[in-house]
Formats: sequence, structure tokens, C-alpha cells
Amino acid sequence: MPLPGTQTMHSNFKISKWFIVVCLALLAIFPIYKNFYYSQAHLTYERHIAVMEKRSEFYNPWQYRVLMPFINEGLFWLYNHTVDKIYPIEQKINFTFNKTSGTVEQTDQFIKLMQTPGAARYMIIFIVVRWLLNFFILLLAWRLWRHFIKSDWLAFLGVNFIALAMGNAVAIADLAFNTYADIIFYLLTALIIVEKQSRLWLVPITILSSFNRETGLLIPALYFISQVDFSQCCTDRLSFKKIIWPKMNIWIFTAVLYLLFMTVFVYLRWYYGYQPQQMWKVPAGWPMLKLNLFSAVGIKGYLELIGTFGILPLIILYKFKTFPYLLKKWFLFLAPIWFLVHFISVPAYQTRLFLVPIIVIFMPMVLWLTENHIFSLAPKKLNA
Repeated sequence: MPLPGTQTMHSNFKISKWFIVVCLALLAIFPIYKNFYYSQAHLTYERHIAVMEKRSEFYNPWQYRVLMPFINEGLFWLYNHTVDKIYPIEQKINFTFNKTSGTVEQTDQFIKLMQTPGAARYMIIFIVVRWLLNFFILLLAWRLWRHFIKSDWLAFLGVNFIALAMGNAVAIADLAFNTYADIIFYLLTALIIVEKQSRLWLVPITILSSFNRETGLLIPALYFISQVDFSQCCTDRLSFKKIIWPKMNIWIFTAVLYLLFMTVFVYLRWYYGYQPQQMWKVPAGWPMLKLNLFSAVGIKGYLELIGTFGILPLIILYKFKTFPYLLKKWFLFLAPIWFLVHFISVPAYQTRLFLVPIIVIFMPMVLWLTENHIFSLAPKKLNA
């Protein structure tokens, strides 16, 4: 419970909206820089063209993640018919740079790519779109976290952490538009739940997420689980009979959302032609789980995970009983499924794949814990 005078303190230390926007805009740049300098952002052009020509490098699932490629292609057409008519960048700028110091291989490949006709215009679109995705992730995360904490400055610290986490989550990654669009869809779903907005907004979110990435499959379930009351089933001992299930209209609405999602899911595989999921390093399932847990690749994965979100999971497990009920419910539902599915399907050192639970659940938990710990210490200092 806030101490006397804390409301006044919060009102005196509100952060200017313009200051927030400027800072978020700057933070949104950093992950893009890391993608280009330390990872494979230069491959975005080739992989985009491959998707548009129906010949993705990893056909299943890349070929079926069509939302962002078609958005990028539409923006490319718009750019060609507007900005490029006024200032044809490939005619005005010579993308040749004199080396004054050593460069990494990715930089050399990027410079070579920019001399390919059409590539420079595509890269402008790609960078702008990825910047917008980053910016809205940070903005929506700020808005979501403020439902659990009171301090603007604490939320601001969390946004800085997430920007750095996204910058570190670039191992073996191009600009990965669908991954970051996925985060936005989950943040929007979480906001609809905590702000009690019309559930009809979940219809376009579910449809768009189904065109974007298969991980959107859990969005309707996240809404449904938020309507279930588990608070009485664990009071004395575990009793599933004490679970209070939502009304029938919630069940029907969730079923409709899944019908919409699966219709798009099946249609895309019918339209492009189904191919079995392609293997990366080892087959998905038990071989991939062993690779991620008990190998040199697993050690790399552990270190990349620490580099992306530190020890947040250990803090959460250590203080789990103290967190708000809704965040605990989200954690128990989403985090185990999310980590298990990715650990058995892909190498875990691609830590961008774990950003959804980090941003939607882990960060508000840790920020809430920090703020409440500060408030709990304040009376002791006053008495002293």
C-alpha cells in the first residue's frame, strides 16, 4: 500500500511524454545496429525475396509467415512510387566506403549488398519497419507495466533493460520481423485483458497473428486462462474442483478465435503447398532437447540466455508466491509451454524467441517486486 505522500511524490516526478518518445526512439535503434554489426541482418533482403518467390531457405515454417513480408513489399511499392520518384537514392548515393579500420564480415557483406540494384531501397524499408516494431514494443511494454507498478522511472529503467535485451538477442538472426511483430500481438492481448477492453479486438489480433507466426496460437488461450479463477483451488491443498470456470460465452468466443486461427494456418499450408518441417542441426523433439541441454550448443544457449535476460527467472522463482495473481497465472500458463516448445524445436541460443514471456511477464514481475520492496523499507527508514 502506498505510503502517505507517495502520490504527491509520483505526481511531482512524472516523465514528460515527449521525453519518453525521444528516449524510446533512440533505444529502438540499438537492436537494429546489433543485428547488422554482430548478426545476419544483411541476409534479410535475400530471405525476403525468397519468400516472395515461394522458395524460402527453410520453407517450413518461413514460407508460411507471410504477414510481415507482404507488409514490407507493400511499403516497398509505396516507396518506389513516392519518395524514390523525388530522390532516387541508388542514383544519388554511391555505396562504396573507404576502409579506415578493420570491419567485421557482416559489414563487408552489407556494403556489397547495397551495390545490388533494388537492395538499398529494400533496406531502407526494412530498417524503418524494424525500428517501428522496436518502438511500439517498448511503448506498449511501458503501458502494460504501468498497470502493475506506480513509478514512471522504474518502468523507464525496465524499458532500458528490454532494449538492451533485444540488442543481445541477435544470434544467427536477420531482422526477424515476424518475431518482433509476435511480441506486439502478445502485448496488445495483455493490454486488452488488464484494461478490460472489448474482447472483439482479439479477433483482428488473432487473424493477423495467424498470418505472422505459429506462436500466435497461444493468444486465445492467454485470454481464456485470464478468465479462469484458480485462487481457491490451492488454498489448503490442490483441488481442481475449486476452479471457477468462465461463463459459456467465454468458451464459445475462445473456440471462435481458434477456428479463425486454424483456418488461416491450414489455408497457408494448402496455398503454398505443405512440406515437412526442415531440420536445423538435429531433428526437432528429443534430439533437439538433448542438444539444448547437454552439449556445447547448450552451453552457448545458456550463456546467450543469461546475456539476454540475466537471472530474471531465478528471481521470479525465488519470490514467486509474492507476485500479483494475474502475473502468476500468466507465468504458470505461458512460460513452461513457451520454453519447452522452443527447447524441443530450435537451438535455444536464438534468444529472441524467448522475448515474449520476458517482456509480457518476467519484467512486470521484477519491477513490481522492486517497487514493493522499496515501499516496505520506507517505514523502517522513517522510524529510524
